[in-house]
Amino acid sequence: MIKFTNNFQENVVPLIEDFSKKYGNEQVHRYFFEILTKTKELYQLNCEKDKGQSWRNESGTMLENLVVYFIQEEVKKLGYDLITDDQIKKASQGNKIISKVYRNIVIRYGDYSILPDGDIIIYNPKNGKVLSIISCKNSLRERYAQTLYWKLKLSLDPITKPIKMYFITIDKEIGKKPELDINPKNGPTKPRILLEHEMDGVYVGRELQDASDKVKEFDKFIDDLKKILK
Repeated sequence: MIKFTNNFQENVVPLIEDFSKKYGNEQVHRYFFEILTKTKELYQLNCEKDKGQSWRNESGTMLENLVVYFIQEEVKKLGYDLITDDQIKKASQGNKIISKVYRNIVIRYGDYSILPDGDIIIYNPKNGKVLSIISCKNSLRERYAQTLYWKLKLSLDPITKPIKMYFITIDKEIGKKPELDINPKNGPTKPRILLEHEMDGVYVGRELQDASDKVKEFDKFIDDLKKILK
């Protein structure tokens, strides 16, 4: 189980509730950017450190918590649980199930073993089997190619090949064009082409005009997840 940070509980949850009342539960995912923007303002008011760098470190955790907030209960209803890669690294070696989760996703490089970068791992708490790994990025500038690399590495090993890998993003920045929208004149961007063809699913926390079987709005994620968790 993934626990929410104090910042998320104090600032983000009330914003989610406000946006849900205003736009409806079915539409709130389209306002992830606005929710995190307001969270940034609240966070920086109380931040004594380098505000810009501190928020950059915090924003990734906020998006991760935001995703967990909307999927955790549904995942548990289906008999599975969530864990972060950081939790796996910090877990006691005496925890048999988490040790199995580690062994089920670790990638070997000769004498070395490395966990793939995956913000959220969905696993079976009874036997440690890993069903999927979720990579969360606020924007596609944030090393989306690394996610593609880990997807490729997982696919090359018969043990990790069945693991589904999903990419969840807001894909929205002030003054920047979204990377996942398709330009009528120029066609899809390089990130859209690569993510759509290589990932098992790409989900966007905003209104998306150019949805496909692989690239969808975030509200479709649970329904797709149910198909592999049942």
